[in-house]
Amino acid sequence: MSSQKNPSPKKAEYREDKAGPQGTLVFDSREVDRLIADEIQKLEDDGSKVPALLATTKPHAGQQFILEYGKNVIGRGKGNSVTIYDPAASSTHAQITFTGGKWKILNLLSSNGTIVNGEKITDRVLSFGDKIQVGQTEFLFTLVDRKDDVHEDAKSEVNWMVLGTILAAAVVLGGVLLWLFL
Repeated sequence: MSSQKNPSPKKAEYREDKAGPQGTLVFDSREVDRLIADEIQKLEDDGSKVPALLATTKPHAGQQFILEYGKNVIGRGKGNSVTIYDPAASSTHAQITFTGGKWKILNLLSSNGTIVNGEKITDRVLSFGDKIQVGQTEFLFTLVDRKDDVHEDAKSEVNWMVLGTILAAAVVLGGVLLWLFL
């Protein structure tokens, strides 16, 4: 009698009911999103990144909105932390806050609601990698490189102020010299 060996056990993550045609693995999109969020979360520990909303739809696609540790209001209103040009968004649509060591999002009674990872929410704790939709505008809640652009802009303004002051002084001095020698 020949003894047949049992086939080697399949990997734990492979399941027949999750396999597509030709054995292609089919992943739950929420699991993929969770894995991406875990990878992004690891980046936070090095201290060189800051939390931000990264717009993924037009007209803001690619634009980074750096979030403050505190209150960040999203909407069409000009005084918001994150001002978007989206007629489907309310003037003060949603609010992201950092409290108790956690980032939280709150829908501010907008008529179209706020959607996180495809689910309409009233409030929720956020994880890096979450997809947020405000009106028709979609964002990725993520970490981005700390930007020193604000400091460069300030340096740029100071240089223009210094240059303007020197130019004004030169004009006044030139006028005084012309008056004295003419």
